[in-house]
Amino acid sequence: MQTLLGTRTAADVNLVAQLLLLAGLILGFAYARQKRFDRHANVQTAMVLLNLVFIALFMAPSFYGYVVAGGSTTGTVAQFMIAHGILGLVVEAFAIYLIVRMRTNLIPRNLRIGNVKPAMRVTLALWTGLVLLGLLIYGERYLNQTTAASAPLLELRQLGADLYVHAVELQDAVDRRSLRAVTRHAEHLINLIEGEEGLRYGDNDADGHLEDPGDGTGLLARLDSVAAIAADPAVTAETEAVRTDIGRIVELSVSLLGVSAVEEATTLASEILILAQRASNEKVFAIDRAARAAGVVEAPRPPTAATMGEPGEVTVREDRFLFLPSALTIPAGTTVTWINDERAKHTATADNGAFDSGDQGLGQSYSVTFGEPGVYPYFCRYHGDVGGVGMAGTITVE
Repeated sequence: MQTLLGTRTAADVNLVAQLLLLAGLILGFAYARQKRFDRHANVQTAMVLLNLVFIALFMAPSFYGYVVAGGSTTGTVAQFMIAHGILGLVVEAFAIYLIVRMRTNLIPRNLRIGNVKPAMRVTLALWTGLVLLGLLIYGERYLNQTTAASAPLLELRQLGADLYVHAVELQDAVDRRSLRAVTRHAEHLINLIEGEEGLRYGDNDADGHLEDPGDGTGLLARLDSVAAIAADPAVTAETEAVRTDIGRIVELSVSLLGVSAVEEATTLASEILILAQRASNEKVFAIDRAARAAGVVEAPRPPTAATMGEPGEVTVREDRFLFLPSALTIPAGTTVTWINDERAKHTATADNGAFDSGDQGLGQSYSVTFGEPGVYPYFCRYHGDVGGVGMAGTITVE
């Protein structure tokens, strides 16, 4: 039925049907309260048997496509669907048992429930809970179009590693007794930490060359960016600890710029190495882990091209049942590569069928070069649908 109607339309039909079935069951319960037992039995039987039809045509295919075929056992929607599926089968089976118990003598006496009234009431209550859970699943899958917060985690880890590398090179310069190399690496550490917006950023060793081994943004700015996006106490605490250490490294590096002999740099360089090792190997990677635990994903890298506005390459990550970024604007001729970063299977499938990755397992990639200007909406066959439903994205080619 999903193939015929589409995932979203099929879900809409099933949602309305489930609400009507619940209303019918409540009506049947009202008949029982009025002691109109024939009508009660007929209505309840019709509702339970109709539900079997909707299980077969709508709910089972939806569960299979999202959870089984899509390999999805994590995530809010998948876990709710699994709980709904298990509880739903139990309730439906018990409802069928009650119908057979009331209307026939097929059930052996030793397996019959004596007083069926409490059992009916429990079944109706559980059925109501299932409908509410179904509403929650519908809302999470089709109405709550969430976007994951992304932060420059890769850049943060790289700058953390670079910090330690240049602290080691500074120590090596001291061991080689090269004062010129000591002041040069002191400049490297200052610029790498502070970035272009820093007060001390520049040609600190006054050799006529401004040298920045980082990305120009600076480790401090990357730390602040990740902490602000994560908005998590654990990330904030780790960030403050790192800021203290690297702030001290900047102070020591500034002091190194003023030494007149290598012997004066020994103690300073040793302290810098200890601080850099702690900041890089422990704290920066702890921030990365804490940010991911708080729901932050790695920000996709921008398109690479010879010059701005020219075609290049861009990566879209498939993570947490989202395309990251979900909206992308690129120049014609750019190659887009989708990479699956989670265990659930995904696809990158154009709404109009112009491209289709097929199943992508963990770590698998798929690339398309977009040569013609236009808007290309796409979705995951397992976790989205045409029209921007669920796991879906848009590529605009200029």
